[in-house]
Amino acid sequence: MDSMFEDDISILTQEALGPDEDWLDSPNTDLSGEMCSASHFALITAYDDIKNRLTGLERENSTLKRRLKMYEVKYPLIGEFGEEHIFSLYEAKETSLLKSEKASLQQQLNQFQHELQKSKEREEQLEEMIQAYEKLCVEKADLETELGEMRALVETHLSRIRSLEQQLRQRDSGAFPGLGGQDVPFMALHPNPGLSH
Repeated sequence: MDSMFEDDISILTQEALGPDEDWLDSPNTDLSGEMCSASHFALITAYDDIKNRLTGLERENSTLKRRLKMYEVKYPLIGEFGEEHIFSLYEAKETSLLKSEKASLQQQLNQFQHELQKSKEREEQLEEMIQAYEKLCVEKADLETELGEMRALVETHLSRIRSLEQQLRQRDSGAFPGLGGQDVPFMALHPNPGLSH
């Protein structure tokens, strides 16, 4: 490859021109000679840069060709069917994958919706249970207040009954002086042990 560019470099040097030939656009002044040499140097530098880039690109191209051959060995579909068949196979696989993924996503969505419905039902049941519990708590509080009132009423009735028993005892002991030291049982006023208050 270097041999391809070696002959071309002589075009840019002034020595490649014959002794009778001269640069076509070179004037006779000394200043123009310096400018020509600077331009000549820039051209040589650019040419070398292009030549280096071209060799790098050719190396990269040969590397890519080697890789392509390796892929053709690994994946023989590339060599046998060409690009169109590969893309059609790829598209078929891709669409089948997309369909299967869509089906799995739809199944997951249905499952999530079912779980959401169950959780809503559970939430409604929980709300009903909470309302029933609150109602029971209110009823319990009402019953406790009624029970407290009934106990207070029973205690007042018992204290009245006791005071009435004492009054009867005092009256009876005054009416019957011989029975003053004995306790007279009043069957009608004493509660039956078998009965509750």
